[in-house]
Amino acid sequence: MAPDARFSCSLSRCFLAFLFLTVFPAVQSDQSLIDESTELSFKYEFDDQKLEAGHELHLEGFNQSDSALILIIRIDNEASNSYRTRFNREFSIQPGPFSLSIPVTALKTSGNHPLPQPYSKMIIFIAGNSDGVVLNKAFFKQPPPPEKNVLALDFGLMDSPVFPGFELILPDDRRIKGDLRARNRPSGDPLIQDGFEGIQSLTLPWPNGTWKLSLWTQEQGEWEYLPHHLRKKIIAENNILTDQSLTPEQWVSEYYLEGMKKEAIIDGDLWALIGERRSGFLQTTIKISDEQLNLFLEGDKTAQFLSGLVLEPVDGQFATKVEENRKARLLSQWPVSIPEYHAPEALEIKDISTGSFEPSEQLNTYPAPRGSQLNLTFQIQSPVDDASPVIAIAQPRKANGKKITVSKRYGHWRFERPQPNATSLIASDSLLRGDMESLTLSSKLPRKIHLQVSIPSDAEPGVYSGSIQLFSKTALLVQDYNIQVLPFDLPRLEKPVGLYLEPAPFYQWFEELQRWQPFSTACDLSLLATMGFTNVAPALDTPNTRNSRKSFIRQLAQLRRFGFDQSILAYAPLKRLLVAQSQEEAIKSLTQVKMLLSQSQLPEPYWSIYDEPVPEKTPEIINTARQIHNQTLEMKTAGHLNNPGQADLIEATDLAIINHGFGVSKDSITAMRNNREVWLYNMPNPRLAAGFYLWKSGADGYLQWHGRMPTADPFDPTDGREGDVIYMYPWAGSCPSTMTIHQRLLDLQEAVTDLRWMQWLEARATKDTKAQELLDQISRQIPGQWKAAEKSLSNKEVLKIRQLILEYAQDKPQKEKDTPSDQ
Repeated sequence: MAPDARFSCSLSRCFLAFLFLTVFPAVQSDQSLIDESTELSFKYEFDDQKLEAGHELHLEGFNQSDSALILIIRIDNEASNSYRTRFNREFSIQPGPFSLSIPVTALKTSGNHPLPQPYSKMIIFIAGNSDGVVLNKAFFKQPPPPEKNVLALDFGLMDSPVFPGFELILPDDRRIKGDLRARNRPSGDPLIQDGFEGIQSLTLPWPNGTWKLSLWTQEQGEWEYLPHHLRKKIIAENNILTDQSLTPEQWVSEYYLEGMKKEAIIDGDLWALIGERRSGFLQTTIKISDEQLNLFLEGDKTAQFLSGLVLEPVDGQFATKVEENRKARLLSQWPVSIPEYHAPEALEIKDISTGSFEPSEQLNTYPAPRGSQLNLTFQIQSPVDDASPVIAIAQPRKANGKKITVSKRYGHWRFERPQPNATSLIASDSLLRGDMESLTLSSKLPRKIHLQVSIPSDAEPGVYSGSIQLFSKTALLVQDYNIQVLPFDLPRLEKPVGLYLEPAPFYQWFEELQRWQPFSTACDLSLLATMGFTNVAPALDTPNTRNSRKSFIRQLAQLRRFGFDQSILAYAPLKRLLVAQSQEEAIKSLTQVKMLLSQSQLPEPYWSIYDEPVPEKTPEIINTARQIHNQTLEMKTAGHLNNPGQADLIEATDLAIINHGFGVSKDSITAMRNNREVWLYNMPNPRLAAGFYLWKSGADGYLQWHGRMPTADPFDPTDGREGDVIYMYPWAGSCPSTMTIHQRLLDLQEAVTDLRWMQWLEARATKDTKAQELLDQISRQIPGQWKAAEKSLSNKEVLKIRQLILEYAQDKPQKEKDTPSDQ
């Protein structure tokens, strides 16, 4: 990092610390925990001390290392005896000064249970026991005293955290009318993470006069749930603050997909794109004439939600300071890594296609066999902003006019977690949008263009020439590229490789949209099949009724129509069935399913009976497997293993789905494959694991979590315990001609293409010694142990292996024709 950028980052962190102390200054009763600068780790004994509601722990310190570190705050009480029975909170602290504030009352354990006071101890330490972090200040911060002529209400339960300067208002308060439901979510700051829905009216005694009213009205949601009201109206003293009436389609477009309307850095920081957007902050001036504020909330029940309220003089600054405090907390809790970039003096476009293979000696010419897809990437750098550049992408064509098709996407900048459980964010352009008409150019960050070139099986061999024409302001640039279609087909993948897959959750929220869900699934399957994937773990209905069993069969038949014709994983249906019915009833339902599968000539799925279970569940799981394997059903079981302690379950499992946590190696997979299949799942490097390593290990298949699994808002990476895991983004309306996807889907596709090349090479090896020699060379390059493979095979090394195969394929005599065994 350049010295000036490092200094700028330090200044911003100092400013955040300043905001914490000046927006709500400490009072004399703040309790200091250290007398001098202290190196972490730090331990504090509570000695039966009890903290009152509103207290916060405030830390200031300095990370002396040259990399980000994970700071962990652990708080126990006398009942705590494990990670799940204590409070644990992680923060990413960047090099330089840092400042953090967190509530220390109304805490919850990692097992999501209340952690009652008195606490016994608090430990503040750095993950991995790294040195070089100094704590300069640590104190319990008292809530500030009430401000004169200000009413500040934080809606929550007795065990809810209270935002500094606010008064807790409980659901049984007589000032509130309605059918209340308390909400407390894991995300957001202490003001917005909790509140009440179902508030119909609020009557607050208050002096006559003109006042400024501020409301926080957005319920944050959790996991796959996001409040989805269509009607919302808020009236304060005859002033309408908001009046919303939407169709389901409008709600999807205007609210669920709202996070795509702005770009990270280009349109603002994390607060501008996420903090402000997800607060539901409303403000207006009202006139009170009857000694009370009369507030009415109308519409759907989820729309009748409040998390905070401030009433203050018209020239008051309390609510403004609250928003400044909330902004400081968000930016401090979620540091963002931004790529270093300097705009060029003139418009530029260049080919940066290194993701799949290197071009041949002929400039920008990429070889590809028939029946495959090429992923190419180009980068535009602009010296100025342009809201409406013109980009024309010509389909590659031969001199004789024959064409091949190309799909076009561009990289949209957003904030996201680099890993699902990360405690910091990155600004990334990995969201690849299919709506090219919305593309803009900025001087703040570059713009990538992603082309997906499809080579059909009947394409004529030879060179196809394509181009990208860019017109911005007064500049016109042309970037040429060539595709060399090779005279043979890449075989269809034999092993099942693909994604866990569910439709967007909003199809279940609105009755009007439910009928479109099968069409949405068809859109997903069409894309995945076109990209070469051969496996999905779909969202299947629970077969507990006659209609749901018929729907279950229709869903499997739909998979077969799109080419997913192998046995698939039924991930959730059996587990849900055993909850909905007794064991005897469930066996009858499964018997009916088995009969319908036979009548429809569909392959039986693998029924998942466990998913990363704790040891206490082993007897129950083995009993379920016994029932599934009985002579009446003879169905196939599956289970996910991520810990060596789960090995006792293998014998009860027909499909063992394992990842690196369980332990993965060629030898262990060979031993496990006796009378069962073994798939890999959710490995740290899917491009390697689902491609060349899958071939080396001998595993039968691969599944990656998850095609579409948002935590709440699909464009807010902070609103869950983990980040959103999405390979294919939802859309409003009918199936788009080019779907918006994540870069990781292209990476997984490259793994599929690696496997297809290995199938082709194995077929060649039966009749060509050079192919066999190359096969042996590649096998030697890939370690059988996953840990060794992950360590030794970087992305660059993986590309080199692909390049070796391409060089061999291009060296084949042109007159030689592949036999049908190669197809």
